[in-house]
Amino acid sequence: MRKTFIIYCSFLLFIHFPVFSQNSFRINFKIKGVHDTTCLIANYYGNGTYVKDTVKVDPSGRCTYKTQSETPKGLYIFVISEKLHFDFVLNNDYKFSMETDIGDLIGKMAISGSPENLLFYQYLNFNKKKYDEIQLIQKEKKLSLHQSDSLYIQKKTDSINQEIITYKLNLINKYPSTFLAFMLNVMKEPNLKASSDTLIGKVGNSSAYLYFYKHFWDDTDFSDDRVLRTPVFHNKLQKYLDWVVIQNPDTLINEIDRLIRRAETNQEMFKYLIWFSTYHYENSEIMGFDKIFVHLVDKYYITGQTPWVNQNNLENIVKKANRLKPILLGQRAPNMIMADTNNQLVSMYNIEAKFLILLFWDPSCGHCEQEIPKIKDFYDQYNEFYGLKILAVCSDTSLVKWKAQIKKKKMNWVNVNGPRTLTGDYREQYDISLTPVIFVLNEKKEIIAKNLQADQLQLFMKNYLESTKE
Repeated sequence: MRKTFIIYCSFLLFIHFPVFSQNSFRINFKIKGVHDTTCLIANYYGNGTYVKDTVKVDPSGRCTYKTQSETPKGLYIFVISEKLHFDFVLNNDYKFSMETDIGDLIGKMAISGSPENLLFYQYLNFNKKKYDEIQLIQKEKKLSLHQSDSLYIQKKTDSINQEIITYKLNLINKYPSTFLAFMLNVMKEPNLKASSDTLIGKVGNSSAYLYFYKHFWDDTDFSDDRVLRTPVFHNKLQKYLDWVVIQNPDTLINEIDRLIRRAETNQEMFKYLIWFSTYHYENSEIMGFDKIFVHLVDKYYITGQTPWVNQNNLENIVKKANRLKPILLGQRAPNMIMADTNNQLVSMYNIEAKFLILLFWDPSCGHCEQEIPKIKDFYDQYNEFYGLKILAVCSDTSLVKWKAQIKKKKMNWVNVNGPRTLTGDYREQYDISLTPVIFVLNEKKEIIAKNLQADQLQLFMKNYLESTKE
């Protein structure tokens, strides 16, 4: 796995609240083939790796990494170059030595004074051996000519995978207090028999899915922030929210709040879960998921539970959430009263239609050039069938250019000029930063869709009508 080592400076992770070790660490390294240079000490955090310190390697390949007493425990990385690095554990062994060769950093690793790291490297070498075995079997599978050979090869692969699982479980049971056991527990998922109803994507009432969902976090301790300094927790959290939990904003909100409550006793875990959820849903491309972002801001940021966020960033986050709140799905769209091509005022609320499409566009927008003809085709074909109308809001102040484009594009619907308005800046009202943007409103002027592409309109309308049939 390729790692990129950077110093993280996100405003949400700017201040750390780690659980510290009580003693300082002292690790002596010796690496054959490395000398007279400076190497990096980095650590895992979430889905990244971050530089923590530097060490000077002497002519004999030796260097020492000394830490202060406040160094948090977790999985660290000795970085020779971007492609040459190895991991080591800082947990319960405070003074130890690691010696290896640049030609085979993992395979030739010798460790003294650290049972934790000795066990960790035994695990790494076992994994490497089994991985190589599977690679050879996969080559055999490509060369096999008969189905019976393929079945035999698949059985061999399954057997090796089961051997790996058994090995991990034995490590957890035999060395439960080690960091490796802790990390392997985080990696564990509920064990289900292979069957069609256990597929994560096929969420239903199956007992298998419910078991998987309920027991997904059984072996993860949300009060222990060491989990953040591993390469596994972030991906597991993302998998849970993207694939395990039913993809409904209200359901996701409940699950996120539940996880955050589990982390309330550990400030760093608490902070990370809020940061991850905010970042994950702030600009989600899934329609309606901005509701999750607004909820997080209302529940945690506005109430003063995010002291690590500086005042300027806090104000920007709150401002964005307040701008999104009136245009969430299900909300009645803010009214717009604007001048049409005859300089007559048109109120959006006075447009009678079973469905109303709001189109925000600009005459000089290249994407609009592509989308508007598609919207026109859809409108001409389906406006009577669906009982829909279009209110097109132009952002350009030039009346000449605006009217010329309307004529050129044959925009035979209600056209208004955004800057000529009685109801304030529509860009603020509807969070418009780019064009084109499409909203779909129902008869009550409630928002039922937004940020659709032109070629999504027909499918959306078809699915929406089917879902609302009594």
